[in-house]
Formats: sequence, structure tokens, C-alpha cells
Amino acid sequence: MTNIKIAYFSAEIGIKDKIKIYSGGLGILAGGTIKAMADLETPFCAVSLLYKKGYFKQKINENSWQEELEDYWDYKKILKDTKKEVKVNIKGEDVFIRIWKYEFKGITGHKTPIFLLDTNLEKNSDWAKELTEHLYVGDRLSQEIVLGIGGFRALEKLEINPEIYHMNEGHSAFLTLELYKKLGLEIGWDDGHVKDKCVFTTHTPIPAGHDKFKYNEVYEALKGEDKIIPLHIKKLAGENELNTTKLAMSFSSHINAVSEKHAEVTREMFPDFTIYGITNGVHAASWANKYLTKILDEKIKGWKEDSTKLNQVFKIKNELIWDSHIKAKSDMINFINKNNITGAKLKKDVLTIGFARRFIAYKDAELIFQNIDNLKKLGKKVQFVFAGKSHKNDILGKEIMKRIIDNAKELKDFISIAFIPDYDKDSAKFLVSGSDLWLNTPIPYNEASGTSGMKAAINGCLHFSRLDGWAIESFEMNGGGFPICDYNDLMSTLEYKIIPMFYSDDKTPWICEMKLSIGNSGSYFNTHRMAKEYIRNAYKLKNLKLK
Repeated sequence: MTNIKIAYFSAEIGIKDKIKIYSGGLGILAGGTIKAMADLETPFCAVSLLYKKGYFKQKINENSWQEELEDYWDYKKILKDTKKEVKVNIKGEDVFIRIWKYEFKGITGHKTPIFLLDTNLEKNSDWAKELTEHLYVGDRLSQEIVLGIGGFRALEKLEINPEIYHMNEGHSAFLTLELYKKLGLEIGWDDGHVKDKCVFTTHTPIPAGHDKFKYNEVYEALKGEDKIIPLHIKKLAGENELNTTKLAMSFSSHINAVSEKHAEVTREMFPDFTIYGITNGVHAASWANKYLTKILDEKIKGWKEDSTKLNQVFKIKNELIWDSHIKAKSDMINFINKNNITGAKLKKDVLTIGFARRFIAYKDAELIFQNIDNLKKLGKKVQFVFAGKSHKNDILGKEIMKRIIDNAKELKDFISIAFIPDYDKDSAKFLVSGSDLWLNTPIPYNEASGTSGMKAAINGCLHFSRLDGWAIESFEMNGGGFPICDYNDLMSTLEYKIIPMFYSDDKTPWICEMKLSIGNSGSYFNTHRMAKEYIRNAYKLKNLKLK
């Protein structure tokens, strides 16, 4: 494996549903990146943690409140034990880390390895065993030391010496300290040596996405690691607290946000750094429904290998596109009516609006409930499906979810609103495949990108979105769908434009929007285009040929 040139570090990876090491968009984005790199036959590997109890399995109780259950998975049947271990001294105690491996096979058969780190070993103390049990829970500082420093040492143990370390968010930023020490001892103490080998992607402007630790805690955690903390650490990572985002930025030659608007916002947050924009994408072949996939396979040769070819969708007959959507919608409605907890029964011939993402205040999931009387007036012309989880400690997010579920139950005689519990990659595919509209209402400018709408776009589901994140770029390129500014705009667009267009006897205008969604948005907002931008603009490796 000495030919691997890029190592991609991410705290979560959504590569397949049975590998429960992801919580949402960041993980799915990481999984899509790995899939695209495999498709392009890039010399690439990924590093994350082996969360044996996953994120959590969501249960909605009789009071419409989210409960979190353990989400065990049979990792021994899926992963390969490399039998190799490394150690990191944390809080003066050696923590041993076992390295597990999973290989993702790309469209050409090229395999990309994913290495997962496990501290739940008999020889570790109880507190150390817990570090890789749950995603985003517990001793986060020690967990991130395991990912960054432990992950760096794991690659060394596997005899992998990458030319580029790509940090996906700041959770793995401590790898820069290990690299600084290693290069300092070998060729001299110089920040530039580390920068030449590091790339960083930031994924959100909200504070929760930028981990901060008190310096006394960092010094205590790493007291057993000689010379690993630079003397000028506060210049690198922040004067008062260690900010992992700033640490990663200080040691990276390339820093990017995940949409053009997000890049603008991030430049304001971190004015001392040069921030580029590489807009996110989704792995098209993973998200296109089976009916549309069959048509695309017949009509657009090579679209799975190069998803930019989706711009050829305009040559496909309207009837074929519409027929594939009707079949996917039928599957989705059956799935919803089987799993819905609000008592509503959705119908296959009604305009269906999907909203599925993490429940957090800035997503503004309750926007449609701002005026209940207006919602009732829509009557049976529209129906909604909601899904998603809230972070365990986000009480406000849980309250938002509860109110939506309670409103849905109370309004079931007036309008059908479903809620699907335990949202995951499999249920997501039903929703993005079969919804007619994908509702996206973030409070600007908090949405860094917004990949759920991209998954819907691949399927010809029109995005109905506030202007934030990727939606700005999509609407600028005529990527299908309907932009909105506020609540009044949402309701008027829905009542006077969308509903009449959807129920018209002439389906041509609607199908044309679907084709714009697939052909303009789908052909651009995919991980093949995104991966190529990383290879060209971020990694800048000589003699690395693109497939």
C-alpha cells in the first residue's frame, strides 16, 4: 500500500448503512468522496474511528420525544482485522489502538481502503475502551487525539506514507502536531514543512462545528507525548483556547469551504486565512433510484463513471423520466405508510414535499407551521414527509421535532403530514427518490452546503429552497426548482406556481424542471466533479493522472 498518496481523515464516514460510523451529512459526504476517489482510481485511503455502538438508533416515544438507543453492528463480519496496533499516550497512560480495514470497490473495480481505529481492547483502561464506542459522545478531546495522532501512527504502522493529509473538519487536527514533530526531528522545525503536506476542509459556520479545548486540558492529555506540542501553539490554534479549526488551517497549504457562499462566510470568520470554495457533491450512482438508473444506463453510457454526463438527460423522452418518477414515488408512499408514526396516510397522486435532515434550530424545519390556518387551506393538494435526528444533547432540536410530530397528528384530518423515525441512508433513498419537491429552509447564512437537496436533484426531485449554500449556485445555473426568501414567499410560490404546475394536464413544464434538476444540478453537484477539483486545486500532486 505504499502507492497511496492521499490520506483522508474524517470523524465519520457514511459508506454503507450497515457500517454505522456516521451521523448525517458530513459522514455521507465523506462516503461519497471515498466512492468517487475509488471510481477515479485515485491512490487514496481514509481513516476514521470504529464506533461499535454507532451514533444512535432513534425511537420516538408516545410523547413525541426522541429517545436514543444503542445501535450495535456486526463489525467483525464486515471489517478485516489487520492484527496491527499502535499506541498514543493520553493523560499519562498508553492507549493501545487496533487497526481494522474495509475496502470500497469503485465502478472500475479499484479498491479504496478505509482504516478504522479501535480502542476497546482488554489491555486498555475502561475510560480508554470507551473512546471509540460512540460517535460524538464522551471524552471528545481524547477521541480526537486517537483519530489524529493515532490515525497518523496507524498509517505509519501500515507502511503508508502519504504525500497529502486531508482533514475533513477539525476533528483530526491533532495529526498536524504529530507531523510537525516528525518532520521537525527529521528536517528541522518549520511550519511550512507541515503545510506542504496538509489540506483542510471546513463544513459549517455554526460554532458546534469548531471544537475548542482549554489549553490546560490539552497539556494534561498530551503530557506523556514528548515534544508534540509546539511552543507557538497559541499562535497556531488560538490565544485563549485551542480551536481545532484554526490549528488545521494554520498547518494547511489549502483551505476550502463547501460552497461559494460558505467560502465568503468563512473568510469573514477567519480573516487571516485564504479560503477557497469547492462545492460539495453527492455520489450520483448511489442515490439515483433504480428506475431512473435503468433509463440512464440505456441512454447515457458511462454516467456512473463520470456523472457530469448527466447533462445529456435532455435527450431522453419526457415520458420515460416521468414514468421512472411515478414508480419511485409509489415505492416511497408504500414505505412511508408502513413506517409513518403520525397516523396520516399519504396518497400517490398528491404533491409530496420532503424534508429530511438533522433537527437543529438554523434548519428552520417549522417554517411551514408558522400559520396553521394557511396550512389547512392547502387541504388535500399537498402532503409532507419529515424525517431526521437531533443530536443527543440538543434539547432545542428535540423540541422542534416534537412540535412537528404533534402538529402532524393534530392536523391529520386537514392535511397529511408523515414522520419517519430512525432516518438513515436507506430511508433517505426512498425519500429523495420519490418526493416531488425537496423543502430546504435554512436561516441564511448558516447552511454551508446542503447535500440532501443534491441527492433529490439527481432523481429529478425539484428543490424548493431558501437561497443559501449550494442552492444559490444551483439556481444561478438554472438547476431546476423554486427559490424562496421567507414564509410569505414560500406559501405564495406553493399556492400560485407550484400547485397549478404540478396538477396541470400538461406535465411538460414540470418534467422540464425535472430535467433541469438532473441535467444541470445533477451533472455538477456530484462527487466526481468535486473529487477532481480536490485533486487539481487542493492536492496539486505532480504525476497524478485523472481517470
